[in-house]
Order: sequence, then C-alpha cells, then structure tokens
Amino acid sequence: MTPRERLTDIGHYLSNGVLRVLGAVLRILPYSRRLRVGSWIGRNLMMRLPSARQRVQANLNLIFPDMSDADRDRLFQGVGDNFGRVMVEEMMMADVIADPSRFRATGAGLEALISAQAEGRGAILVSAHYGNWEGARASALAHGLQIAGVYRTHNNPYYNADFVAALRTLGPDAFSKGRQGTRELVRHLRSGGVAEILVDQKQTGAPLIEFLGHPAETTLTAAKLALSMDIPLIPVISFRANDGESFDSVFAEPVPHTDQETMMRAVNDQLSTWIAQKPEQWFWFHRRWR
Repeated sequence: MTPRERLTDIGHYLSNGVLRVLGAVLRILPYSRRLRVGSWIGRNLMMRLPSARQRVQANLNLIFPDMSDADRDRLFQGVGDNFGRVMVEEMMMADVIADPSRFRATGAGLEALISAQAEGRGAILVSAHYGNWEGARASALAHGLQIAGVYRTHNNPYYNADFVAALRTLGPDAFSKGRQGTRELVRHLRSGGVAEILVDQKQTGAPLIEFLGHPAETTLTAAKLALSMDIPLIPVISFRANDGESFDSVFAEPVPHTDQETMMRAVNDQLSTWIAQKPEQWFWFHRRWR
C-alpha cells in the first residue's frame, strides 16, 4: 500500500467510525426519536452542503421549472427529512424490521410474485431510491418471501461492509453490481429466487428512455434477465407513511414481456408516476440526466 493509499484508507476508516459512533449514540434513544434526529440532520446539515444542494437544485430546475420558491423550499425540506431517516434506518435495520406492522403491501404484483414463488419460479422487482426501498423486501417477509438485494459497491470498504451487513438483515442474499455479482444473481434467479434492482441511476452508454419526462440513460439489465429466464418483472415502490416510520409498498402488475427497451420504458413510466405523487421521497441527489 502506497502512502497515498494508506492515507485514503485511514480516511475511510475514520469516516465510517464517525457513523458507527453516531449509530451507537442513536441506539440509546427511543426508536421514534432516532428517526427525528436523522430528519434534523438531513434537513439542517445534509441539505446545506453546497454540492448536495446544487445537484438537487439543478434536478428540480429541470423537472419542475415553474415551481414557486415556497414549494421548492418545502420540497428541499422533505428531501432532507427522508434522506436523514433513511440514513438512520440503514444503521439499524434489525430494529427497523423488528416491528412487522411498520410494513404494509398491496397490489396485483404482490399476488403475481406469490404465484411465481409457489410455482418455483424466480422474479425481478424493479424500484427506485425512494421512501426506503428496503420496505418492499421487509413487507415481503410478512408473506414468507425473501428478496435479495442488488447493490453498488461503495468506495469506502469499511462502510461497504456495514452496508452489506444491513442488506443481509432482510435476507442472506445480496449481490454486487459487476461481473461476479451478476453471475451470482443469475444463479439465484434460475434457482427460483427473487431480487430487487434499483434502476433510477444513470448508466453511461445505456439507451435514453424518458424518466420524469426527460430522456435518461437507463439500464436494460432487469428486462434482459426477465426475458432470458421468462420470469416476471414487477415494479414496486415503498411510500413512507405520514408517521415517518412505516411504509406502504405498492407492487404493480408485472410488465408484459416484449422487448428490453419497451419494458424499461414501462418501468420508468410507472416509477415516474409514483415519484410525482410524493416527489420529496425520491433521492434528488443523483446525476440522473445528462
């Protein structure tokens, strides 16, 4: 390890240490208060970071060019509130799912998922960084279903280890994006497993498909896998309820099997419709559009 790499490693270790200390302190508090602290951090600290604020502002200007200043300020506060709550929930996922009543699920896609599993077939859920996307996996547990997570490996290896451990709180299977992770995911699906893939981030070089009314580079992987294995592709979203602590997961009808781009256009349309209902719950921090 070079001196520069060692310095980077020390920085990663210390930054993750700060998160661990924050998590330990928060665990002293009652559950509801932990989330309120997270909300305060999101609204008053994270949303004040220039890089985060500028990116959110740019995205909002693109999607809501005529939004009033007052509405924009309210949306900023809502984005910070949800982001801070998610940050806390990811630190203590075992506590989040300890109360199954926090997770409710509805929709024709849920019945399709249960039917596919009864037949021994796999399925792919497609969702977005919205509400808390782990809500779909948590609500499925109440129906005796385990859904694998698919994640992007973080640059900080110490944080990544904690992040993957949190994913596996909801089920033993979690696959990283990349060649090796994709092979493992394919084996999982072929054996009758289910996985959730978040498809709302830009994939450079992917086809341009409208998302929230504007062309966005959209991965076709989920549709490709569904077609190649003849398994359902089911859009799902997890709305954070007004209490700030519970979730309503909506499973849409499976997307008809046609071609990859047509299927992902249907997915983007459905996700866009959901996001428009409560836009403050989407992660506007992403560089989603060119």
